[in-house]
Amino acid sequence: MQAPTREALRAHPPHRFRAGRNATKADIFIWDVDGVRLVVKDYAPRSAWVRGTMGRAMVRREVRAYSLLQDCPGIPRFAGQVDSLAFAVEFVEGRDLSHFRPGEVPVEFFQKLQRLLDSVHRAGVAQGDIHHRDVLVGPDNEPFLVDFSTAAFRQGSVGSLRQKLFQAVCGSDRRSVLKLKHRHVPHLLTEAEHYELTHPPLWYRLAKRIRSLWRTGRRK
Repeated sequence: MQAPTREALRAHPPHRFRAGRNATKADIFIWDVDGVRLVVKDYAPRSAWVRGTMGRAMVRREVRAYSLLQDCPGIPRFAGQVDSLAFAVEFVEGRDLSHFRPGEVPVEFFQKLQRLLDSVHRAGVAQGDIHHRDVLVGPDNEPFLVDFSTAAFRQGSVGSLRQKLFQAVCGSDRRSVLKLKHRHVPHLLTEAEHYELTHPPLWYRLAKRIRSLWRTGRRK
């Protein structure tokens, strides 16, 4: 399994699976040639400004994350970079959580998802912004985690600011998974998990407030 070159993508154009949610997001393509099926995340369709700045930075970040997580079950296998604006991973047959209503996902799925997240954190990666589109229900109802464009990495000495920031992002990941669990199987939340959801740490409340103010400012 190897990522196609840009020339191969031109010769065998992939099918666009999902357009970027806004002008700064990558398009997601399915490339299916000679029995090889890959997902290609590509910033090439974006504007020159996005391509030259955040596009390349996001690709570097995701490539680093997928490379660190190659031995982690539940993470699509990394196929390689197409170029500085695109990379490819294996295609996982399944649907993301946005396609399921509460009660449709097996209850054990979220226990497996939490174990997957623990493995990702032990490997030194925090996803940073988990939502329902980032969690796939794969074959045999196994969870898969995708999209590491906002990933944080474990670095620095124990107790350093970088380590503390990484742990904070890990905590944010955990809260995101608890929110998904609350949405789909709320009766399975333990008392401790319910407390964690209803008592977010100060940094989380401040970050949420800043994000809300920023979004309000953009709409004006």
